[in-house]
Amino acid sequence: MSSSTFLSAIESTPYLMSTIKILVAAFIGGIIGLERETVKRPAGFRTHILVCVAAAMIMDINIQLASEFSSVDPTRLGAQVISGMGFLGAGTIIKEGASVKGLTTAAGLWAVACLGLAVGSGYIYIAIWAMLIMLLTLKTFSSVEKHLTRGKRIVELNVYSDLSPERIGIITVVLGSFHCKILHLNIDPLEDGRSNRINVTYELAHGVQNQDVLKKLHSMEGIITIENVKGDV
Repeated sequence: MSSSTFLSAIESTPYLMSTIKILVAAFIGGIIGLERETVKRPAGFRTHILVCVAAAMIMDINIQLASEFSSVDPTRLGAQVISGMGFLGAGTIIKEGASVKGLTTAAGLWAVACLGLAVGSGYIYIAIWAMLIMLLTLKTFSSVEKHLTRGKRIVELNVYSDLSPERIGIITVVLGSFHCKILHLNIDPLEDGRSNRINVTYELAHGVQNQDVLKKLHSMEGIITIENVKGDV
């Protein structure tokens, strides 16, 4: 039996084709989910499989309904999956002060849902290629990103200040005067009820010495003490 005859036989058996789509979706979702699981992200192996399989199922059902009823839009349910994924993706995003974590996982969930829709539509070849590119992006490009930022001088400080809300503005103004790029800033009230701990991470500009930045911060009103967490002392 030729390959074209074999594919025609599969396509002529809706239940068999639907089974293949579901299995492929489980495989694709599992591959992406396994990568997220290994880096301890909130949405891992099982979540990605469920999302991809459900999206493939919805799209497959929508196509079958459209073939039976001419009034049914074959893309309507798939569009609802794409928009609805925003709610699930939002659950993986964690906001900590001024920083946001989980955006890559949220984007991955949305992309996995799109992979499921592609599989459910019968575009398995496209879905597999897209999965490989997504996996390459998650695994390899993170190493490339770290390599590109290796030469940068990153500093993290804990700045202890009084409770005045102006202290955050003072810190940002001082760092801005030295052309430092702020990467993270978070404020936590301390148990004594009289001071805050402001955690700030920034990238030193070319030619700027961190000692000069620290000296300027120490001189500002309301700054109690500064603890160097990592980076140039």
